[in-house]
Amino acid sequence: MSEKYHFVPTIVGAFLCLSLLPLIAQEDRNEKPPPRGEPPFAGKTIDQLTADDVLQLVRYSYTLYNRDFTGQLRMGIKDKIPFLLSLKPESIRFIFSDPPQVIYLDTRDNGFSLYQGIGGKELQEVSPDQYGERIRKSDVTYDDLSMRFLYWPNAKIAAEEVLKGRKTWKVVVRNPNGRGAYATVDCWIDKISGGLIKMIGYNRQGRPIRRFEVLHGKKFGDIWMVDEMRIETISPKNGKILSSTRMQIKQAVE
Repeated sequence: MSEKYHFVPTIVGAFLCLSLLPLIAQEDRNEKPPPRGEPPFAGKTIDQLTADDVLQLVRYSYTLYNRDFTGQLRMGIKDKIPFLLSLKPESIRFIFSDPPQVIYLDTRDNGFSLYQGIGGKELQEVSPDQYGERIRKSDVTYDDLSMRFLYWPNAKIAAEEVLKGRKTWKVVVRNPNGRGAYATVDCWIDKISGGLIKMIGYNRQGRPIRRFEVLHGKKFGDIWMVDEMRIETISPKNGKILSSTRMQIKQAVE
């Protein structure tokens, strides 16, 4: 008999917990998230979850906390960009400095809304033309940071695989509108935590161009989350790694 699905959130979706400095005052640090209604997958067994349920599970995990974290985006040995990640029930903010930049993902509904403010200016919606652009000369794009592919419809569970000793769903999603660099994305999602632990993005010719993989996780207070990920840009011509970025979470902001 299948067991009921017990959701144990890991903010692997902090996934792209990109660069944000503790320059911006943190509001409501001790405030608990407001009560939320049951997610659409509540009460289902693991075997009953559809691919769209699985993607909703990942998105839902990002809305359960009201915490801030510092970290860094590292390219090579010397190039390091400090950052602040702010997780709220209604949003995820990535806050950079020098120059000041805020990237804001609205998580209040199942739609996709991504905004950006540069140099202290008012937030403006990120243009679809920017989805494939690199952020801070790293291997991370706006598509990656926002995990826009988690909102694409008609996902399919292609397989169930063991990855790093963890049972996962391999979910395949296809770009519905052609915006951004990815035509197809493969996602490996932990069956116990609901966390995204690996992703490969493919171009329109079906060749891999970017790969993310969780390297390590640890506990920050009462939250277990990813503290290091590797993001690699891949040559579509020969499959070689062109460049690599590490994303590291350092500590929770108390």
